[in-house]
Amino acid sequence: MLIDDDFDDQELFGHALKHLDISVDCVTANDGVHAIEKLKSDSKLNPYFIFVDVNMPKMNGIECLVEIKKISRVKNVPVYLYSTYVDPAMIKAGRRHGAVDVLVKAHSMKELEQTLSQIVSKK
Repeated sequence: MLIDDDFDDQELFGHALKHLDISVDCVTANDGVHAIEKLKSDSKLNPYFIFVDVNMPKMNGIECLVEIKKISRVKNVPVYLYSTYVDPAMIKAGRRHGAVDVLVKAHSMKELEQTLSQIVSKK
């Protein structure tokens, strides 16, 4: 699952997953509020991983992470914060609230594919 308000980033993320040649559907949400509603209302939605953009309107990535961890069905799903810029305070806050890691958004499709491949191979 990818939670990101940037449609271009959603599209690139989906393409990168397809290039990994794995059988996976990427569910997206356009902001944290939409994501939480989707996770609460669809009991069949059981993501293997959740990637959350940090800078979003309505609910930022840290707030979204906190709300995700309150949903018992998905509270143990690995959550990665995902941002164009990462600073030590963001990493500390993300980990404190249960993020597995904080990732810098890739600058190329190849870089994104490599990052996703490393994460998916851990599962």
